[in-house]
Amino acid sequence: MSTRQVAHGHVHAYSGRALTDREAQVLQLVADGLSNKEAASRLGLSPGTVKSHLARIAHKLGTGDRARMVALTMRAGAIR
Repeated sequence: MSTRQVAHGHVHAYSGRALTDREAQVLQLVADGLSNKEAASRLGLSPGTVKSHLARIAHKLGTGDRARMVALTMRAGAIR
């Protein structure tokens, strides 16, 4: 898997599946151990919006498992 920056909107790409900057931010907070509610508060979003971002990430990465989503994006270098 490789990560690349695309000029339009700084999109993180994983084998053709792109994460937006906001999706990467949400996933970074998940990686940091925050709940959806905590991540929402930190980003000024509703918990439902965070859940929607995670659902889109899950679809793009082909897994709904939070730990697996974090592992895949960490390996690609999009989050720390």
